[in-house]
Amino acid sequence: MILLLLLQSFIFLLLSPSAALAVQTHGPPEGLYVHMMAHIFFSAAIVFLLYLLHKRPLGVGPAWKHMKISLILWLLWNMDTFVVHYITGGLPSEAFTTSNGFLHTVLTPPLDIKRIIYYLGKFDHVLCVPAIWFLALSLKNFRDEARQRLSSKKAEGSV
Repeated sequence: MILLLLLQSFIFLLLSPSAALAVQTHGPPEGLYVHMMAHIFFSAAIVFLLYLLHKRPLGVGPAWKHMKISLILWLLWNMDTFVVHYITGGLPSEAFTTSNGFLHTVLTPPLDIKRIIYYLGKFDHVLCVPAIWFLALSLKNFRDEARQRLSSKKAEGSV
């Protein structure tokens, strides 16, 4: 009975949100500085990992190839997002209209080079989604390789 009540409460809360709490805006200027530093550190970590994987490869095969592709796409996504954040800070407040709320922001004319780069950069999902896909694919390949090694060890032990 209590479990059913908890499940109903969870479903009710899930289906009737009052605010998009996952959206976080950064207060000026400290929040943005910390956020931008996080992009820099994330990029540095990816470059370092790619360097290590190039100089001292841990393995070969599709799993490692997909992992490297994922890391490169994450790096490109991170650089794209950094540039968009930077350009956003340089655009005047009149460059955006939010007549239908914060999540429905529209870029206003005239379209100069900054606004075009901003607009194209906002398509960061073109890099992010394939990065997630290749990461998941590499993890699946790692799992399959581990299963093969385990089954071959079991086969050797039973012979």
